[in-house]
Amino acid sequence: MKRIGFLMLCLLCLFLAGQASAAQVYLTVPSSVNVGQPLDVTGTTNGVSPGYAFDVVFYHASGSKSELTRQQVVSQKDGTFSVTFSTDGLKSGQYSIEVQEEGSGIFGSTKKPVIFDIVNRTADLTVSSPLTQSYDGTLRVAGSIKNYGNEGVQLEVKTADGDVVFSPQYIATSAGVFSRTVPISSGGMYVVEIMDNTSYVWTVEYTVTGGLVPTVITTSSTTTSSSEGPTYSASAVASRAAPAYFTVKTLGGPVTITTSSGIDWVLDYIDENGVRTTVNNQGTSAPERVTFQARGGTVYVKVAPQLYTTSGSVVLTASNVASVAADASVAAKFGDQVPTTTQESPVPFWTVPVALGVFFLLRRR
Repeated sequence: MKRIGFLMLCLLCLFLAGQASAAQVYLTVPSSVNVGQPLDVTGTTNGVSPGYAFDVVFYHASGSKSELTRQQVVSQKDGTFSVTFSTDGLKSGQYSIEVQEEGSGIFGSTKKPVIFDIVNRTADLTVSSPLTQSYDGTLRVAGSIKNYGNEGVQLEVKTADGDVVFSPQYIATSAGVFSRTVPISSGGMYVVEIMDNTSYVWTVEYTVTGGLVPTVITTSSTTTSSSEGPTYSASAVASRAAPAYFTVKTLGGPVTITTSSGIDWVLDYIDENGVRTTVNNQGTSAPERVTFQARGGTVYVKVAPQLYTTSGSVVLTASNVASVAADASVAAKFGDQVPTTTQESPVPFWTVPVALGVFFLLRRR
């Protein structure tokens, strides 16, 4: 009987172990990603009921491990999932993608981290053409790539709104040096992408002053020039832990709000109806921008970088508005804690010689 009982116990343990390991998860991550390119992560699950939620976490694995960001995944009937992470502004090194669940979870030993490399060769590109140019109908793009030969580079030029001005086209290089004059029809900001023979892409922003072409709106009865109304800007330092907050007082009609570029910003705003909207369509190379109809009320704005490791000053610009102001109290509108800062009152300068005079007078007595 003891032997039969022992065998039954072993079978029960095997059954329970099989149940515990029935759920599985597997990740597919590229072995190497160039900075600025999207990191596409796909995965499959087995033995998971639809609706089960877990997190896919993006870590910096070089040196001390640190979390960058995470996204929640909800399992579907087919067992597949995909998420995309931004790599803008990251340094070269090893990174990892991992699955995290609440508690011990159900995936067991299949929940393994996937290590991959991010390559950042930003310093290899030297831009020799001015980043700010006066409008003359052309944009001059010139530069050189370190330790690069005559393999050529692919050039693409877009406006800040993403309209293609110069379709992707290879141009010649001589010992890594390249140059091309691109026809343009107006001033403004232009985003240039330069790709070498390893598919590494550099992004360069040019500003062309002057040469703005007014937009003409034609109706059946009248022709009027469009007007954006007054434009105001304000700036503040922002990080994921301490976002920047702004109040925008509108004039009524179409309002356009734009962030500065250089950092991958996430823009949140609450309109006059109390509706909150998140705008996160661009990376570091182009600003976030949104246009909406206003009735002359106040709009509240929150701006923070996409990555936990990034911080910097953001400039918020709004057109057809009465004012734009940085306002930390707006944090409460978004359900965030209002930042509190204290500043010590400076000691008046005149008190210094008075104190010295009293000191010497007392000594003489």
